[in-house]
Order: sequence, then C-alpha cells, then structure tokens
Amino acid sequence: MSRNPLRTTYYQSFEMKLSDYLGYALAVGFGLWLAVFPASVIGFYTWFHKGRVRMPGAFAVRLTGALWILLVTIVLAFTFIKH
Repeated sequence: MSRNPLRTTYYQSFEMKLSDYLGYALAVGFGLWLAVFPASVIGFYTWFHKGRVRMPGAFAVRLTGALWILLVTIVLAFTFIKH
C-alpha cells in the first residue's frame, strides 16, 4: 500500500501563533479604517490615483469595510472549526 504524498494532514489541536493574531488584527484594522473613516479612505485613494479614478460615496466605502470585517471573521471562524 503506497502512501499518497498529496494527502493533507490536519492536526488535532490548533493553536494560534502571535503572527496569526497580528494578521487578523491588521485585516480587521483595515476594515475598520474603511468603515469608520470613509472620507480619509476616499482622500487617500484619490491622491493615490491622482484623481483619475472616480471614487464611490461614503456609504459604499463603509459597506465595503463592514463586509471586509465580516469576511475576515468568517475565514477565522472556519479555520477554528476545521481544526
């Protein structure tokens, strides 16, 4: 019987490392920047694109931030469920 080299092994216990917490905090921080300070986000991206890109309104930026936070949290939750 040959062993499958492509088989994924899942560990029984799952412990988050400091880098996992930092990555989650940075991702949520980005979402909070979008949700809480939409005028700052719009100003930054207008400056970054030199005004050539039409930016959405504040509501769309806030909604994007909320959806980003939700996405990151769901990915983290599924990571915990899977392990």
